[in-house]
Parts: sequence; structure tokens; C-alpha cells
Amino acid sequence: MNNNTFVHKYIRPLIGKEDTVVDMTLGGGNDALFLCGLAKKVYAFDISEEAIRRSEIRLEGKDNVTMICDSHANVGRYVQEPIRLFLFNLGFLPHSDGSSVTKAEETLKAFKEAWLLLEEDGYIVITFYLGHPGGKDEFYLLDAYIKKNRIPVLESYCQDRTDSPVTYIIRK
Repeated sequence: MNNNTFVHKYIRPLIGKEDTVVDMTLGGGNDALFLCGLAKKVYAFDISEEAIRRSEIRLEGKDNVTMICDSHANVGRYVQEPIRLFLFNLGFLPHSDGSSVTKAEETLKAFKEAWLLLEEDGYIVITFYLGHPGGKDEFYLLDAYIKKNRIPVLESYCQDRTDSPVTYIIRK
């Protein structure tokens, strides 16, 4: 089972029709499409205008999704309400030139903002892609922060391959 399949199976029962959730890395819109079928409201962030354009097509007719072309590190500028779940699928936009990637310091800032906005008993689900440039830096920085601050990781998932993606399920 790949990490995306694991994540979708895990979070399906955690989100209700009255919940607000955030897709912190919109990409091609796959996660946002999944989330909008579960939640009342979905905010979706991406720094890439190409990601927004692609996702507009995929999410056409879905009126509970707000796409925001900005860094996930700026989530606090757009979202002020308690959030049930934040979903990070780090890396870069698939089928692109790879120039638009998540970066360790911005992702750490985004994680900290998400933690502040997360409702009690809410979740942060984060998948790190160790094989892309900067992916290991992102993982090591956030992993150290999570451990140092004793943030509870309920479950982690990783396939047994070199540089396999690593997923953390975190609950507040």
C-alpha cells in the first residue's frame, strides 16, 4: 500500500460533515478532492499557479473548497477558525519541472501555524518524500521539532525501500 492510500484509509473516519480541514499542499488536487467529499469546508494551499489551474479543473463544481495561491507557511493569514485536520503531502507538483518544491523552514513554520489552529483532538497528517531534493532536510528538521516538543505521533507509515516516503499521524 502506498502512503497516499494509507493516509486516505486512515483519515476517512476522522472527518465529519461539519468539519473544516486544510490541504496544505494542493498539488494536483487529489487530496483536496478526497477531503471535499468528507468535510464541510476545505482550504487548499499551493505556491504554484499551475497547481491551482490543474486543481480548478479537477475540483470543478465542488463549492466547499477554497484554493489559495500562497505558501502554506501563511495559513494563519487566511484561516482563523479551529481546524479538524491538516494534511501535508510534501515535495513538488507531479508532472511539472520540479522547480516549485516545499522547503524545510517554510514547512516548519506551516506546521507551527497548523498546530496553533488545530482543534483539541484534531489531526495533522504529514507525508515526507525523502527522495526529492531537500526532502530529507524537511524530514529531519520537522522530526527534530516534533520530538523536542513532545508532539504525539500516533502512527507512522513507511514502506521498506530506500528513501521511501514517511507519513506521520499526529493528534493534538
